[in-house]
Amino acid sequence: MRVRDNIFDKIMLAIGVLLLGMFCMQFPATPTTGEHHYASYTSANTDIAHTSKWTYLKPDKALSPHQVIDIQLRALQQNDPADSGVITLFNFSSPSNRAYLGPLKHFRLMVREPSFRPILNFKSYKTGQLVVDGKNAYQLVVVETSEGRQEAFMFILTKQRRGTYKDCWMTEGIARMETSHFTSQL
Repeated sequence: MRVRDNIFDKIMLAIGVLLLGMFCMQFPATPTTGEHHYASYTSANTDIAHTSKWTYLKPDKALSPHQVIDIQLRALQQNDPADSGVITLFNFSSPSNRAYLGPLKHFRLMVREPSFRPILNFKSYKTGQLVVDGKNAYQLVVVETSEGRQEAFMFILTKQRRGTYKDCWMTEGIARMETSHFTSQL
């Protein structure tokens, strides 16, 4: 009886290690600073122009809501195995949104859930009219997935009132929308 239990324990351990290995292979490793993914953006102020790796792009007071959304979309469109696009999205998440989302590791898993997976490495995107209402901004974005489907997302931004990011536009949330309600007016 003990021999059977011992063999069963070893088989279960081997299966567990195998499943853990498969799980780890499904998600990219921790981002490396050796991979270069450059992006550029400029602001209305001619003195400010930034060129940086996607993972190093951070909120800036000089960026308009449109520029913040564009940076995030381009980063997500060019997301790589190091998740530089996802990290850029996380960098532009507001402090209150980060408190809700949790740490970066959790955020990287959440972005891969079926409802948000279409926003990773999409082919192209179209934006609707940007609506700015005081310290809030809303932008409808329709992405064409790599499979050719159209998926709609609403970007919700807030202008931060205090702290490190005071006066920076940051993402408060991204909501997936039903595409059946939209026309080709975007």
